[in-house]
Formats: sequence, C-alpha cells, structure tokens
Amino acid sequence: MTARVEGKLFRLRGDRLVRAIAAVVVLATLGSCSKGDRSSPRAERPTQRVGAADDPSIVRAPPSALAPLPTAAPLPALVLDACGGGRRLTVHFYDVGQALAALVDLPDGRHVLVDAGDMPRRPPGCERCRPEEPLLRKLEADLHGAPIDLLWITHQHADHLGGAAGVLHTFRVGVYADNGRDASKAEVKRTHRAARETGAAVRVIDRGDPVPLHDSPDVALAAELPVTWPESCAHDPNECSIGLRIDYCASSVLFTGDAEHDEEARLDPGEVTLLQVGHHGSETSTTPGFLAKTRPHYAVISAGKPGEGMNRDYCHPRAGIVTRLTRVLGGPASQTIVAFDGERCDRAVPSDWHAVRASDRLWETARDGDVVLSTTGDGVFQRQ
Repeated sequence: MTARVEGKLFRLRGDRLVRAIAAVVVLATLGSCSKGDRSSPRAERPTQRVGAADDPSIVRAPPSALAPLPTAAPLPALVLDACGGGRRLTVHFYDVGQALAALVDLPDGRHVLVDAGDMPRRPPGCERCRPEEPLLRKLEADLHGAPIDLLWITHQHADHLGGAAGVLHTFRVGVYADNGRDASKAEVKRTHRAARETGAAVRVIDRGDPVPLHDSPDVALAAELPVTWPESCAHDPNECSIGLRIDYCASSVLFTGDAEHDEEARLDPGEVTLLQVGHHGSETSTTPGFLAKTRPHYAVISAGKPGEGMNRDYCHPRAGIVTRLTRVLGGPASQTIVAFDGERCDRAVPSDWHAVRASDRLWETARDGDVVLSTTGDGVFQRQ
C-alpha cells in the first residue's frame, strides 16, 4: 500500500505533494498493508505483437497480462482525509441510445461533459412536434443550475457531437474543446457558431496541449492523444478521437470516444480505474493490448438497444468484447448483456443476439439505463 501512495507522488503538484507525503507517513504508522494492491496508475505491462495472421498494427498482450485484478480495497480513512476529504467524484453515463454523453461532477463542484449524444429527433410521424431532448432534461436535473465548465468533444461524428449545439444554447459553458478537424462540415460549423454566440471559449486540442481546465489540489486532467495520429485518421474520424483522463486521488476515469485499433495501439494512458469502452463495444476497439495497458477495474458500454434506431446498422456491443472485458474486470459474472454474435450486422437476425455472461463491474446503458458511478478517491466506484 505504501508503494502505491509513493507512486502517486509523481502525479501530484504543489500542495498535493504535501498531502501525499502526509499520507505516506500515516501509512507507515499503520503498518504494512496487503501485497495485492495495485501499483502506480502509469505502471506499464508487457505486450507483444501478433503474428502475421492477425492485424500487425494491433498490440496484443500475453494471456497472463489479461488476468483480472483483485478487487480494489478502500484506502484508510486517514489517507482519504489527506487526499480527498471524503468528497465524491461522480460520473453520469447517460442512456442516449447509440451515442455517448457523460457528465463528470468533480469533487470541487466543477462539471465536465464528455460528448453530447446525437441531435435531438422529432417523435415519429410528428413533423411539427418539438424535437425530443432527453439529454438536456437529464443535464438540467443533475446540474441544478450550475455551469458546464468544460464541454469535451472526442470527435466529430453525429452520435458524439450532435447534441452539442443544444447544450451550448441551454447551459452556460466555459470552454468548448475538440480536435479541430472537419471544420467545414455543417454540424461542426453549427456547433462552433453556437459556441461563439453563447460566449464559450473554443479550444483545439492537439498532442501536448493541456486540458483547458486547471487542476485542483486532488484532481488532475490530461488529454490522451497518440504521439502521432494513425494514417487511418485521415479518413476515419474515430481514429482521431481525443481522449480525456481524470485522476482523483487513487481513482481515475478514462474516456476514449471511438478510438479504434490503430489509435489504441499508439495510446499510453497507463492503468485506470474506470474505462469508457471504446466505440460502444465494437470489435474495432478494446484490443487485448489496450486492456493490458489500462487494466481497468470497472467499465461502461454506451450503446443503443439491439435492433433499435442507429444500432440496427452497427449491432453494438459485440459478444467477444463483453467476454474480453469480463475476463479482465473479474468479479462474479452473475449478470448478462445482450450482445451481437453474428457474422454480419447488415444481415442480422434475432438469433444473432445472445445473452452473454458479464462481470458485475461492467455496465451497459442499453440494459441499465443511466449509469451513475461515484468514488471518494479510494480506487472504488459504486453505482448510485
């Protein structure tokens, strides 16, 4: 346990260093803890490349590297007082169909919205009706009048960007951030115009750029981008996703948008507590190599219901990804997730969808609705 806290010192700044040193002293007086604790969040894991029969751009991990981690034990109360004071970081993964929108409530009262779901639609057969805006209603209920300090768009696909203009026009947004691509597309132009009209600062995030929201004593935010963009980024916006990592004491959450195999192979985010599963549980993401690098304890898949809406065209999540995540997350697999196990989505039939055994630490919005997870910074997330 002492080694873990010492490892955290390298991720802290300013008075956070003083707090961390105090935590180490407290641990020394408490005696040695279990040897089964996790190492530093950035500890690297061995990886190896696949053979010629597989995609050579994908970094794979040896089977032993994908063994599930032990359940994280809460830190002692004295250590939490030294680092978080018992305040909570909460992540709301909203059920917005075949799309992604996640609100992060930071322990200091600030708010980060990662992606904004799809553009609101009118009810079927009612062209004169007001478009349905369930995300805005959910945000109103959770923000209680507070502003969104940072709106972070991972990439410019409609199911991540579509609701951003509505968010900008409805809430006070401090900073709007994206990767600066596809500026000529109508939806991107509409969103940037909404940011200008509402006074939100617009920031383009590239490699090495800081997150345009300052750290606080116990919270650190970092953009997770590859050193160089994969060639596929030129024609596939998924592979240009800008990731966001948020650390709070011994807890962390990583958003990767729709990053696929090529980009995942170039990312090095370190180990993470909670993972937003890439590309809605598609087989194009969440490689064994990426899981070996991130080693999540908890994960959430944001996807639409089988055969409904846009998921008729994508068939997410895939059964193999649910199984792979369950093996890594561990825990009792007492639940199931309905996942696609057919050969082709465009020829899908009901029998292609199966109830797949899933870890109790894996949630899916199609099954669970809104998934709200909270942590006191002790390395444990609990569903609210």
